[in-house]
Amino acid sequence: MEMMKCVVKEQKGDGYVVLTEKPIPEVGDNDVLIRVKAVAICGTDVHIKHWDDYAQKRMNPPTIIGHEYSGVIVKVGKNVKSVQIGDVVNSDSHLVCGTCDLCRNGHSDVCYNTVVIGVHRDGAMAEYIIIPESDVNKCDLDLPFEQMALMEPLGVAVHAAMEFPIATKKVAVIGCGPIGCMGVAVAKTLGAAQVIGIELNEQRGQMALDMGADAVVNPLKEDTAARIKELSGGLGVDFVLDFSGNAGAVMGSFDYLKPDGTVAIAGLGPKPLELPCERFVTSGFCIKGVSGREIPRTWERMKGLFAAGLDISKVITHVLPLEEFDKGLELMEKGQCGKVVLKP
Repeated sequence: MEMMKCVVKEQKGDGYVVLTEKPIPEVGDNDVLIRVKAVAICGTDVHIKHWDDYAQKRMNPPTIIGHEYSGVIVKVGKNVKSVQIGDVVNSDSHLVCGTCDLCRNGHSDVCYNTVVIGVHRDGAMAEYIIIPESDVNKCDLDLPFEQMALMEPLGVAVHAAMEFPIATKKVAVIGCGPIGCMGVAVAKTLGAAQVIGIELNEQRGQMALDMGADAVVNPLKEDTAARIKELSGGLGVDFVLDFSGNAGAVMGSFDYLKPDGTVAIAGLGPKPLELPCERFVTSGFCIKGVSGREIPRTWERMKGLFAAGLDISKVITHVLPLEEFDKGLELMEKGQCGKVVLKP
């Protein structure tokens, strides 16, 4: 039996994430076996390590973690026809049923039966991963494996930014971690007139500027609403993209959001959002939750954005061997990085 290296959440509780070996998985009739070439660390992997509320509600260890990856197909099931050995691929982390009313009507991003790789089933922080043919996405060969591994988190930014027509509009991006910084780049590529980042971490604020933000506001040093109004000509912004999950920051955005403005929330946070109903109604605000990616629409849009010149390379700050996964997790926890990519 051939074995592979992989990073496993061994049991419930804080910690228990280890590098170990498991058998290379068997290919089903409708599956492909992918040799993982790059896998990025996500905040979800940190949640899993520390067994917070998110992980406790969704995971049943032992499970191989990781869900942002790219690789090469090395084996296919007997029924597989759309891809072949040697194809460079990745996939969405959300494996959807394709048969429920939501999937059939173009809303697979909120499929009732979603299974998440690296959470509900073995993931990609390994030398190999099994994925159903229906979920495999062929990659643009002009991109390096490290960037191809980021299409899953990039898709969140694209989904949020393309929910509403932000071209020629003024946009604020709350939370300039890796996804927020990619959101900055996406908004600029889509033709936003102005993009203002909101970020506490100085390193990530600089990364947002490097990714194309016109300005970055640090709420620890400035009055966020006053500064954004000053930067945007006194009236505020048309759209807010939230990647922080910080309920207070979202509530604060109403102080610099123009009437009839929109907030797209893609961040997950522990605290509830308390809406000021009278102001919300009289200002005509709109709030839209953004879950993952629209499959396959967002993936096609990402390809188009790359063709239009989207560059996400600067969001990758560290490339490490798989064996140094713990260093990557620590960098993520301390906010000392953009995206950390592991090479199995």
